[in-house]
Amino acid sequence: MSYKFPVRSIRDVLAAFTAKPSSDRVAVHGWVRTVRMQKQVAFVLVADGSCAQGVQAVVTDPSLVKRISTGASVRLEGALVNSIGGNQKTELKVDNVTLLGAADPEQYPLHKAKLPLEHLRENLHLRTRTRTFTAMCKVRNAAFQGFHHFFQNQDFIHVNTPILTSNDCEGAGESFRVLSPESLTSYSTPPKQQPNNNNQQPHEFFGNPSNLTVSSQLHLESLNAALPRVYTLSPTFRAEKSLSTRHLAEFWMLEAEAAFITDLGQLMDLIEASIRGATDFLVKQSAEDLEVLKGFQDMNRKSSVGAGGGERGLPVNEALEMLGSGGKAFHRVSYTDALVILQKSGKSWVHPVDRWGVSLQSEHERFLAEEWFKGPVFVTDYPSEVKPFYMLDSRDSEGDRGVHGGETVACVDLLVPGIGEVVGGSLREHRLDRLEEKIREKGLGLEGLEWYLDLRRFGTVPHGGYGLGLERYLMAVSGLTNVRDVIPMPRWFGHCKY
Repeated sequence: MSYKFPVRSIRDVLAAFTAKPSSDRVAVHGWVRTVRMQKQVAFVLVADGSCAQGVQAVVTDPSLVKRISTGASVRLEGALVNSIGGNQKTELKVDNVTLLGAADPEQYPLHKAKLPLEHLRENLHLRTRTRTFTAMCKVRNAAFQGFHHFFQNQDFIHVNTPILTSNDCEGAGESFRVLSPESLTSYSTPPKQQPNNNNQQPHEFFGNPSNLTVSSQLHLESLNAALPRVYTLSPTFRAEKSLSTRHLAEFWMLEAEAAFITDLGQLMDLIEASIRGATDFLVKQSAEDLEVLKGFQDMNRKSSVGAGGGERGLPVNEALEMLGSGGKAFHRVSYTDALVILQKSGKSWVHPVDRWGVSLQSEHERFLAEEWFKGPVFVTDYPSEVKPFYMLDSRDSEGDRGVHGGETVACVDLLVPGIGEVVGGSLREHRLDRLEEKIREKGLGLEGLEWYLDLRRFGTVPHGGYGLGLERYLMAVSGLTNVRDVIPMPRWFGHCKY
C-alpha cells in the first residue's frame, strides 16, 4: 500500500532535512508553545506532538509576528536551516504565517511555561498541549502497543469483552449500576404511585440489574474455553470513594487467561515476561518521550515536591531497567512468609499485622517491594477468606511454595517499588463441585452464575489468568506519582469533567 497521509508532520519534515539538507520551502502545522522576542526577531516554538522538541521557527517580519501568540494554531512556511545556537539542530526561517486558530494570551490557561500539575488537572482538555503530557500520551500508546506485541508473539488472541454486565466478579459491591431513564423513574417512584402496580419489580432495561464491568475475567474465561490463550485491553470501572493518588473510577486493564496451566509458577513466568516484553518495546519505541518524562521528574526532584505533587516516584531509568529484560528476576514470597517479615520488621503499622489472615495494605506492599526486597516481588497464596470465590485452593495446584498457616488459594499479587500492587492473578477453580461449594461459602447465589458454571460442566480444563492495571504500570515507567496524570481524561470520586 503506497498511501501517505497528505499533511506532513514536523517529525517527517525534520527527518527529511536531516537525511538530505535542502533549501526548498516547507510547511509545518502545529500549536504555538512559546514565543520569545529578541529585538525585532521572534523565536517561536511550534509543536504537533510528532516529536518531543517540535521546531523552532524564526520570524523577522513584524507583520507576521503579530499573528502569533501562545496557544494559537498556525501553518508556517519557509526554509529549514542548521541552527547556530540553542538546543535545537534545525530551525525554520519563516516567510509566511497562516493563523489557523487564534488564542488570546490573556485568557489561555497554559500561557506560562511551567505550571503545577494541580492546575493542569483543572484543564484536562488542554493539558496535552504541554510537552510533558504530549510525551505521556505517546508513552501510553507505546505501552499498549508493547503488550499487544508480546501477546501476539505468544499466540494469544485479542478479544473484546462487554462493558455492560450483570455480574460483579470481584464481589466487592463497588460496581456502577446502569439505569435507563425508564428504569430510573421506576426506581425513584414509590410503588403505590406507580400505575397498575401489582408488586412488580422496578423496570430493568436488560431484564435484570446491570452494571459497568469491574473486570473482564469471567467473560475471558468463557472465551478461554475455546481459545486457549486470550487477552483484552479494556476499560474497567470501580465505584470506590477514594481520593488517593493510586485510584480512579475509570481505568484500563490488561487481562489475560491461559488454559492448561496447573502451576502458579507458570502464571508468574507469564506475568513477568509480559511486563519485560512491553517495557523493552516501550524503551525502543518511545525513548525520546521517556527522556522528556525523565527530565520532568529530575526537575521536580530538585524542588520540594515530587513529580506527582507530593510523593517521589522511582527514577525513570531505574524503573525501566528493573522492569525490562535486563532487570533482576522478580522475587517470590508466600503471603505467610511475607506476614512474618512484616511482623519482624520493627515497623509501627497503621494497619496492624498481628494475625494470620489480615489483608495487606498499601503500607505493607510498599515496604516489601521498596525496603525489604528492593525490587518487584510476587506475593502468593493468600488466605482464601480474603479472596474471591473463583480461585483454586493452593493445596490443589502443582508446585511447592512453602504454603502454611491456614487455607490459602493459588493466587498472586505483583508489588512494584514506588507503586504497590500492579498485578493480581490466580489459578481458577475448574472443578464444578468445588466451585459451587466456594460460591455458597461466599454467600453468593448460584442462579446468576449458571452460565459460568456451565464452563465447568462442559469440557472444563485447568487454567489461570491475571489483570494488570495499565495506569499503575505507567506510573512506574513514567515517574509520575499520581494516577490522574497517566490517563488523558481521568475520572475519580467527585470529578468527571467533560
